[in-house]
Amino acid sequence: RSILALLVAGGYALSTRDNAAVAAPPVPIVTVAAPLVRDITEWDDYVGRFEASRAVEVRPRVSGQLVGVHFTDGQIVRKGQLLFTLDARPFNAALAEARADAASARSDLELARVNLARANRLIADEAVSQSDLDQLNAKVRAASAALAAADARVRSRSLDVEFTQVRAPIGGRISDRRVDAGNLVAAGEGPSGSLLTTINALDPIYFNFDSSEALFLKAQRERQAGGAAAQQVEIRLQDESDYRWTGRVDFADNAINANSGTLRVRAVIYNPDYFLTPGMF
Repeated sequence: RSILALLVAGGYALSTRDNAAVAAPPVPIVTVAAPLVRDITEWDDYVGRFEASRAVEVRPRVSGQLVGVHFTDGQIVRKGQLLFTLDARPFNAALAEARADAASARSDLELARVNLARANRLIADEAVSQSDLDQLNAKVRAASAALAAADARVRSRSLDVEFTQVRAPIGGRISDRRVDAGNLVAAGEGPSGSLLTTINALDPIYFNFDSSEALFLKAQRERQAGGAAAQQVEIRLQDESDYRWTGRVDFADNAINANSGTLRVRAVIYNPDYFLTPGMF
């Protein structure tokens, strides 16, 4: 009885070990990959509007009658292009008068110099007193000053004649004419002067947006850490799905608005075909 019991126990133990060996899980397969290392660009989203890089109100520098308009409303004009013409006849007459006064003043100076030279020759023979000589020197100086003033009036009248032709101070897209030919226009700035038209420079064009204080601090920290000096911008218009317009930030205001907590920022965008327009969102 004892021998049989041992044999049975031994057989049971062997069967248990065989089942455990069969049920052991397989060695897992592990895939090892190296970490990816690459430079990334972090973007912040804003909304803003386009603005002309330069805007000029065209006003006359002399008063007179407008006699000619030399552009088409809304066209692209170049710097120096003739836009308006004023009646130049009154200014030409004033210029002729100023030139005549200058010729008279030059003649008086020549006479004063001749009299002074004659007196200098006679002073050695004591034929002229020192007092007379001093008076002649004073007349030469006065005649020289009168000639200088007359020449200045000639230059001033010449500028008036030149200003009868109103030319474009910048290149860009011009607005419509605000005054038609035949009207009298007044020189001056602001409300006292007649507004003839306006011109907007569109290439390059500005894009203005407001940045929060948190994002401004983020950009400042990046610059301190050696980041890019000029921030790149990509712009998508409201009917576009891709950011096709590119530029760079060139200006940030010198103070954060205390009411809104934002900073006004400006980007420069190249616009060679004048597709982008001021006021566009």
